[in-house]
Amino acid sequence: MKRVTVTGAGGFIGSHLVSRLKQEGCWVRGVDIKYPEFSKTDADEFEILDLRKRDDCLQAMRNVDTVFSLAANMGGIGWTHTAPAAIMHDNLLISTNTLEACRINEVENIFYASSACVYPNYLQETNDSPGLKEDKVFPADPDMEYGWEKLTSEILHGTYKKSYGLNIKIARFHNIYGPLGTYDGGREKSPAAICRKIAKIQGVEGIIDVWGDGTQARSYCYVDDCVEGCLRIMRSNLDRPINLGSDRMVTINELIDIVSEIAGKRVHRKYDLSKPVGPKGRNSDNTLIQELLGWAPSISLEAGLLETYKWISAQVNQF
Repeated sequence: MKRVTVTGAGGFIGSHLVSRLKQEGCWVRGVDIKYPEFSKTDADEFEILDLRKRDDCLQAMRNVDTVFSLAANMGGIGWTHTAPAAIMHDNLLISTNTLEACRINEVENIFYASSACVYPNYLQETNDSPGLKEDKVFPADPDMEYGWEKLTSEILHGTYKKSYGLNIKIARFHNIYGPLGTYDGGREKSPAAICRKIAKIQGVEGIIDVWGDGTQARSYCYVDDCVEGCLRIMRSNLDRPINLGSDRMVTINELIDIVSEIAGKRVHRKYDLSKPVGPKGRNSDNTLIQELLGWAPSISLEAGLLETYKWISAQVNQF
């Protein structure tokens, strides 16, 4: 990789990836409809472009050898349940236009950020569900419209690889979290939301709202591990989609316990059973990534949440 475009560079993972690519000595073009919200970009150039538009995509992919395709209309469960039509419409356009622009511009290497939402709901019905293996996507029953779009785009990338010989890598992200991510406003994911709620407690004891009964379970991958995985996958000879996430699953209640300990606060829960919670249990099976890359995410949840909580606490308590 010498000259790289990162789409979604104004977002959480994209901004971290841009910084890492610069450390690796790459020339980087960042592309998004907005600049990073919480930091300055490290990109050599940053272009405000709407990748739902074909001409904007053609501009974004010019004169580079590698593209990391992270751009998407996305957010946590509070967002994905409220805007399904916009999510399907926008993300199908972004994925299709980006891939076609890469083909036209003869981009050598393409990385597509997929999601654990592609996995069938029937494999995630209990909070001790086994880890999701890459070959268990079909029969298809993805999570929400977001998951259907991601699975469709995986298939689209596979057909481009088959038809045009493109070098395409696909990673299925599992709940990436960390500093510089959205923590308020409805698009935040559960680690950020919990950190925000606990950080806002005045004193050493208080109550927070919890969506569902707190027994729903997930695995969470710290952003530094995600970025490291993206680079390792791009440089590999992988020829199939692969999980990129932690294989340690915890319940929301356990997540609250960890953040409470970090914050030094006693937290009481008020459960809201009217809110969406998604699949009961979702965890990454890391057998394949360990076998093929000799690596898997390893930053502990406690270490990652410590950095995340410190950053979010500083944001919400700065005034």
